[in-house]
Amino acid sequence: MRVKLLLVAMFYSACALCDTSNFQVTSVSKRAFIITEKDYGTNIGLIKTDAGVVAIDPMPGEKNLDTLYQIIQQHSKVPVSYVLNTHQHSDHTGGNTYFVEQGSKVVETVSQLPEFTEFVFKSHTSKDKVFYHSKSNSVFVGDIYDTSWHPTFYSGGLSGFNQAIEKILNIGNEDSLIIPGHGKPTSKVELRQFRAHTQAWVEQIKVLKDKGMSVEEIMNNDNVKALLHNFNLANKQNFIPETAFKRFIERTFTVIDSGK
Repeated sequence: MRVKLLLVAMFYSACALCDTSNFQVTSVSKRAFIITEKDYGTNIGLIKTDAGVVAIDPMPGEKNLDTLYQIIQQHSKVPVSYVLNTHQHSDHTGGNTYFVEQGSKVVETVSQLPEFTEFVFKSHTSKDKVFYHSKSNSVFVGDIYDTSWHPTFYSGGLSGFNQAIEKILNIGNEDSLIIPGHGKPTSKVELRQFRAHTQAWVEQIKVLKDKGMSVEEIMNNDNVKALLHNFNLANKQNFIPETAFKRFIERTFTVIDSGK
């Protein structure tokens, strides 16, 4: 699938009411787009369907909602009819009230949207939703998969994560575009790599934990550092803060202890 990257500022410099320079729009097809505010990072889906315009996780940060609305209007020409959420964390649902005030309807299922298929998992949260849009062959997976961060499988553990990933890999076809909650969209090849890296991470942490090593000792282990780097797909200089690194290990301990 060819994905064309569009810089919104090039197209909407005439907009006098908002500054779109920090937004990026990715065209998935003629009727489907991904909108991202670069600092906030949530991938927002915009899909024009026969049933109306659908927005998925329309939250670019509180101060950027007006700008997002104008960008959507430029692409869709009509207001958003329906809002879908991949899960209930505020960085995905925080724009719901704003769009309801503009006349949109937040829907819990895709029963009114025949172009979509919905799948429910327990992985990142106790109720993660994945939305497949068949006409654009795109899969919106929320924070089950994040290409800008380490895996966050804390609600469903490794088993819940693996169940979700296995199902996602069987949605659509090999050319389906996988749209994570944050970070760049990827292919199923990269999703398989992410699953393998996640499995290797948990296995290594368990080995070191069983040896009686502390979190701090594990943080200084060269193998662990290398495994963490596998998730740094953008090759950032400072991938995650030390506090987040420590918390990732601690939460992995919890998952291991739970037997999930």
